[in-house]
Amino acid sequence: MSQPHPATLLRLLNISSLPEQPWKNGGGTTREVLCYPAKAGYENFDWRISLAQVRTPGDFSRFPGIDRHIMLIEGDSMPLIHEEQVHVLHPFQPYRFAGEDKMACLLPQGPTRDLNLMLRRGRAQGCLQAWQGRSAPETLAAGTHFLYAPQGGYRIQSGTYNWTLAAGQALTGSTPSPLPLELKADCADAVLVYAYIAPTE
Repeated sequence: MSQPHPATLLRLLNISSLPEQPWKNGGGTTREVLCYPAKAGYENFDWRISLAQVRTPGDFSRFPGIDRHIMLIEGDSMPLIHEEQVHVLHPFQPYRFAGEDKMACLLPQGPTRDLNLMLRRGRAQGCLQAWQGRSAPETLAAGTHFLYAPQGGYRIQSGTYNWTLAAGQALTGSTPSPLPLELKADCADAVLVYAYIAPTE
């Protein structure tokens, strides 16, 4: 019996429909987008994707044993104070740090939103990146995929399957084999955020 096309395992997700919940340290709110195992708490997930609303400057939650990737989704910039060193986070440029590190943020230009990919060391591996104006074929390795269009403007096709991502929509799913895609940006400024997760070998 032939295996189903991996594209059948993908689904559209409206990020705005997800409920808000407090940060681990209570300093802000976040929307949990994906988590494994499902419904795992802050202390026992293998990996997690979330979208945080940052309304006030302050400390980040500590996550010992977690590799964190953060990307600014809304806002012109967000200065990070990482172990006493300043790193300015710019839109759609990922930054990686250890979850046990001391981290805080400043908001000189007002509230921001950021996407977070969290991976438990020894259990999961992955990456976070952004493509701008990408209209090209792309083959994704077997694993879990999260393709997010913060402002919309992307069409994605895989074989006879196709999706149009409106603002705030994501295409997500886990595939046991490589996934060939055709990406089509509506304009040169359209951004597609991609997170990839796989078990640690």
